[in-house]
Amino acid sequence: MAIKRYFLNKDNTITNAYKSNLITRGTGSNMGASDILETFVIQGQTSASLNASTAEQSRVLLQFDMQEVLSDITNGTVPSSSVEYRLKLFNAPHGDTTPLSYSLDLHMVNGAWTEGRGLDMDSYTDFGESNWEFARAGAAWNSTGSDYYAGDGFITSSFLTGGLEDYDVNIDFAVNKWRTGEYQNHGFVLKHTDPVISGTLGTFFTKKFFGRNSEFFLKRPYVEAKWNSSRQDNRGESIISSSLADASDNLNKLFLYNSIRGQMKDIPGLEHGSQYVLVNFYSASAGLPTGSPLLVVNSAGATVTNITGGLLVENGTNITGVYSCSFASTSSFDTICDVWFSGSKQYFTGSFDPVQLNAGELTHEEEYITSVTNLKSTYFRTSKPTLRTFVRRKNWDPNIFTVATSDIKPEIVDKSYYRMYRTIDNMEVFPYGTGSSQETLMSYDVSGNYFDLDMNMLEPGYTYALKFSYYVNGKYKEQPETFKFKVEEE
Repeated sequence: MAIKRYFLNKDNTITNAYKSNLITRGTGSNMGASDILETFVIQGQTSASLNASTAEQSRVLLQFDMQEVLSDITNGTVPSSSVEYRLKLFNAPHGDTTPLSYSLDLHMVNGAWTEGRGLDMDSYTDFGESNWEFARAGAAWNSTGSDYYAGDGFITSSFLTGGLEDYDVNIDFAVNKWRTGEYQNHGFVLKHTDPVISGTLGTFFTKKFFGRNSEFFLKRPYVEAKWNSSRQDNRGESIISSSLADASDNLNKLFLYNSIRGQMKDIPGLEHGSQYVLVNFYSASAGLPTGSPLLVVNSAGATVTNITGGLLVENGTNITGVYSCSFASTSSFDTICDVWFSGSKQYFTGSFDPVQLNAGELTHEEEYITSVTNLKSTYFRTSKPTLRTFVRRKNWDPNIFTVATSDIKPEIVDKSYYRMYRTIDNMEVFPYGTGSSQETLMSYDVSGNYFDLDMNMLEPGYTYALKFSYYVNGKYKEQPETFKFKVEEE
């Protein structure tokens, strides 16, 4: 699955706002690990709160475990490149006045702080560190209200039109600095912009988010890593080179998987950086290669008999035991065999049935029937299943001979996406990832489309639903079928 979520390990709201007596400020109060986070700026509630240095305000401190991210990169769970990291906070409804048309700045904090265990966000009766004055016991902030980097490359901002929106920003700028070790991860501070604090834009009342200890599991703040993990294996839809397509579209990509006793292993001598695997193509007789190797075109455009393949690298990560090659072919045999070898060692012989591209006199929208062939009714949170879809055209009309004499081949949808929501309240867990990250774009091979799903990101005790959308003829079309399953603790 091309989505990984990291929940916060610390959060806190700190404030210099007046208590209800409008005399004493709550600068020593702590609201760490509360179920709500809050930010506001109040101007002129008293004569002593009319400018930047005296305005009443609250800020939010946030931190997640960067070591968990680094560990996932090391073990290959998350790629080392081409990953987008986003911080997501979810709006917490309340009955107080909310701000309108404002921005919230997210700065990298430049010093360690403790969370605390305060709960009182009304009277500010819970004291301790961190707070407006102290980052941790015995260590005051250099500047009251938190120490943070203010220059370019250390800050991001998001504009919100109303007080009911979620906060969703790209934090690649911070993750990249922490990954290199150039800066230490002390998290973020979320605050109103300096013009708001200075009083030139007036009062902006309270914006609230759910905290990391919220009872609403799917509303807790998290950092989400997103990337494109789709793998397009053309063995089930290879094409004969045609002038109807450009050079890149005429390329076919094939994969070789080396599984040893249920574990993916590199072929000895063909590890990353070692000798490359070679692939020859032959016409087929009785399902076996025959004759001399066919001429094919490699990805550089040269006509050759041997295609050079190698260990797969995806988003900067070496994929253990998976090899690939790309080629174009003008051969129109009904079946072509691919032979993977190195020197005198032959590793695999496969086959595929190439098809000829044809232009048409009209266009029409295709309709499909979709099923998830291996979906279970219940999964444990520790499960990480690979779910497979079987797609066929709605107007497909097989006869008894077709069904009885051959395996039914699935229709492969190149641009197939999934989304997931919780059925009890229709809350979206994973939206369609059709943007730049393409995180819910499904893979495909000769058996159809598929994707991995990590159940650990879902709250147990609830039923969830999957929907699919196909991008065909320049349009996204959500499919009518819905597939449901429940997640339980083991």
